[in-house]
Amino acid sequence: MKLIMIPFAVGAFYSRNPAASKASNTEIVVIVNSANPADKLSATEIRNYWMRKGVQKTWPSLKTDVKPVDRKNKSAEKTLFYNKLIGLSEVDVDSYFAAKQYQNAENPPVKFTTDEEIINYVSENRGAIGFINKASLAEGKNVKVVFSIAD
Repeated sequence: MKLIMIPFAVGAFYSRNPAASKASNTEIVVIVNSANPADKLSATEIRNYWMRKGVQKTWPSLKTDVKPVDRKNKSAEKTLFYNKLIGLSEVDVDSYFAAKQYQNAENPPVKFTTDEEIINYVSENRGAIGFINKASLAEGKNVKVVFSIAD
């Protein structure tokens, strides 16, 4: 009986303790290079550009290839991006890009460990699109936000 009550006690703590539940809230933003004329993108557009589906392999107005940026390691940001925007698991995304690489010689997304590395890459590459934690945004970087989503 004690084993059954422990999960309920933990659940009750998290449901009644705002500080505990806030710790799991994650807000990410999708960023592009500031030279990109897109000011806002829909979830579908992000999915298509990031996965380079169909005609979304290049940015039409930039006439440059889309360069998706991903995270090397599992993180709350990566999980939120994959689940809410891409709609696929990490295994499915890896399989998708492996197939594209085999079929079309397309490179998979460039992967970085930190938000700072992602911001730096996107700011230096006009065709880049990536996702970071909103808290990592800083003024003066050569990036702009085109979408925001919270957990």
